[in-house]
Amino acid sequence: MGSKVIPVRLDEELARFIEELVELGVYGSRSEALRDLIRAGVERIGQAKPIIRTVDRLFELERMDGDIPVRLEGALKQLLDERERL
Repeated sequence: MGSKVIPVRLDEELARFIEELVELGVYGSRSEALRDLIRAGVERIGQAKPIIRTVDRLFELERMDGDIPVRLEGALKQLLDERERL
């Protein structure tokens, strides 16, 4: 697999964190650190893709039907209701 250079801007705090990882010897370079951290992020988001697709589908069904396609009861409903208040 080939590689591609992608310029990226980081805020000071994040740049310092990357530098610290290199200085501590966790990574040999900033590029290595960023590659590894990006891979971890992509993997984590990849695990959430089925959930994101399902939620999108539920919103689509709600738009089409004009009503909520799934009714939640009990503790889950209470949790979601409380979350909306924040």
